[in-house]
Amino acid sequence: MTEFADFKNFEKNGWEERASTYDKWASANAKHIIPKAVNALALSRDDIVLELASGPGYGTNEIAKISQNVIGTDFAEAMVLEARKQNPNLNFEQADAENLQYKDSSFTKILCTFGILHFAHPDKAIKEVSRVLKQNGRFVFTVWAPVQESPFFGTLAETIGELGSYDVGLPTAPPIDDFSLQHRASERLSAQGLIMTNFESVNNIFNLGVPANSIPQMYREVAVRSKGLLDFQDPKKIPSIESKLIERFKEFEIDGIVNMPFPYRIVTAKKI
Repeated sequence: MTEFADFKNFEKNGWEERASTYDKWASANAKHIIPKAVNALALSRDDIVLELASGPGYGTNEIAKISQNVIGTDFAEAMVLEARKQNPNLNFEQADAENLQYKDSSFTKILCTFGILHFAHPDKAIKEVSRVLKQNGRFVFTVWAPVQESPFFGTLAETIGELGSYDVGLPTAPPIDDFSLQHRASERLSAQGLIMTNFESVNNIFNLGVPANSIPQMYREVAVRSKGLLDFQDPKKIPSIESKLIERFKEFEIDGIVNMPFPYRIVTAKKI
């Protein structure tokens, strides 16, 4: 499959670079999201669990509190090494979610927190999930709410649209909001033999731990596409774009720290 191949390489290379910076931005708020996502798995101590796009290992660590039979996987080698460093007693492997090396019906539960948004071929990854899940196995994944509902993502989009350009040479990517919409998520799961059993919209406020003037740096260090979208702009326009972002994010400062809504979805599906 060659469609979105450039995007896949772009994402992989980007996450190889982010292993050393992602945790400092994400760890504080992961403690709010990960337990909710793991709770949706309805784990027992006997479950055999796989985490996809495990990053620094937040989900694998939470799962291991209930089931010790868990493997965390990520397609970025640097992320796997970071996860092993942070969780030396847990099992992490490098694996491509679209081409899993595991046998059919190997797992009872599978978790993927925010990874689907970074897959070049999410339908192929879901097909692999269906293949390696046991009958009646459960798949839980999380995605951010649509851009128009998410100030963190929407503010960047609006600012680039106003002062910059989207045509900066980034590789073509799959639609970013498909799995944030209940009917589309259900359709795409069903096409791969999975039935959606729950679609939960979670609204919360995250403390980003930094002032507004740190937001341009955060965009660069926490995500691949946002860094590319900023750095590939006309160099003459970057200062005005960054200044506008800082100005917009000051609206969310409380005592000098950005606190803002980060709505997301928890989607649960079952293998039929």
